[in-house]
Amino acid sequence: MLKIRSDIMRKLEATANIADVRDMLAGAVLLEYATIPPYLTALFSIKEGNREARALVHSIVIEEMLHMTLAANTLIAIGGNPRIVADGLSLQYPGPLPMCVDEGLIVTLNSLTKEQTGTVFMEIERPDTHATLPGETAPQIDTMQGYASIGQFYKAIIKKLTELNARDPSIFAHPRLEQQIDISKWFPPEIQRYPEGKVFDIDSARVVLETIIRQGEGMDDGTDPIKPKEDPGGNYAHYFKFGEIFYGQRLVRDKEAESGWSYTGEPVPLDEKTIIKLYPNAALSDYRPGSGAYIAGKQFYEAYRSLMISLDQTFNGSPESLNAALGIMFELKLVAQQVMQFRISDTVPPVYAAPPFMLSHPEISTPVERDRVHAVS
Repeated sequence: MLKIRSDIMRKLEATANIADVRDMLAGAVLLEYATIPPYLTALFSIKEGNREARALVHSIVIEEMLHMTLAANTLIAIGGNPRIVADGLSLQYPGPLPMCVDEGLIVTLNSLTKEQTGTVFMEIERPDTHATLPGETAPQIDTMQGYASIGQFYKAIIKKLTELNARDPSIFAHPRLEQQIDISKWFPPEIQRYPEGKVFDIDSARVVLETIIRQGEGMDDGTDPIKPKEDPGGNYAHYFKFGEIFYGQRLVRDKEAESGWSYTGEPVPLDEKTIIKLYPNAALSDYRPGSGAYIAGKQFYEAYRSLMISLDQTFNGSPESLNAALGIMFELKLVAQQVMQFRISDTVPPVYAAPPFMLSHPEISTPVERDRVHAVS
C-alpha cells in the first residue's frame, strides 16, 4: 500500500493557506502521472495473446489519465497550474512514487508478469482496509502504521478545501472552467452529477476527488470492491483488476469466502511465454550510443517528452491539446515496438531493450553505456 510522507500530511492538516493546498494537488497530479510509465511498460511487453490481461491493464492506464485530469481540474479551479514537464522529468525508477515514504514499496518498470503484478502493481493500488481481501485468508498487517494512505490524503484535501471554503468562499471565485478538461469528451462516463468533471465549487471538488478515491481504492464501506452503483458499468477498482491478472480468474461474488468475493470466475490467462522480457528500469543511458537500441530508444524518449509537453499545454490554457497527447500515446506504442526488437542479452529467455522513460539514472549525468548492458545494433 502506498503511504504518504508524514511531513506532507502534517503540513496539509495544519495549513490555513490555499497555496499549500495547491502544492498538495500539484503533487497529486504528479503521483497519478507517475503510475503511467510502469503500467505502460507492462502493457508494451504483451507481445501476443493475453487479451483479457491486456484489456485490464489498458483500462487502468486510461483511468490513471482520468485521475490525473480530475486532480488537475481541481488544482486549476483554485488558482494552480500543473507542472507536467518539470515534474515529469524528475521521475526516477526504481524508487518510491512522489510524496510517498521511501520504505517498503519500490516501484519498478518491468514486463507484465505475475510477480510484477502482485508485488508492485497490486501494492500500489492496495486499498486501505482492515478487511480480508479476496484471494487472501487474513487481513494484511499494516507494517507502516502512522502513515496516511493515498485515499486518506485525498480525503484530507477534501476536508481542508471544505474548511477553507467555509472561511473564504472566494477560493473558487475564478475556477477557469475554460482551462479545465471536459472529461466527457475523452473518457467513458464516470461522474453522473458532474459529467464534464469540471470543478467550480466545493461540492464539485468533493465529487471529483471522491471519484479518484473510489476508482483507486474501490472499497465500499470497507468490504465491497465494486464501485458504487452511481458509477456506470460497476467496474472494479484497480487493485481488483490487477488481482484478476495475478490470480488468473475473474472476481465474482462468493458467499463462502470471508470477503464475500473470490477469484473463481472465468479465466484471465497470462501466458508469460508470450510476454517480452524487458530490461528493467531502462534509461536511454543504458544503451550504447549509436546502437539500434539507442537510436530507437532516443526516438521513444523524444516522443515521451512530446507527450509531457502536450499534457503540460493541456492543463495550462490549451485543453484541446489533449487530443494531441492521446495521439502521442498511440505513437508511443508504435515506437516502443521498435525499441523492443533489439535483444540485449542471450539468456534464456532473452532480454530485450525496454522503452526508456528516463534519460539517465541519478548516478549518470550523460547517456553513456553502463557496464552491465550491451545493446546490439
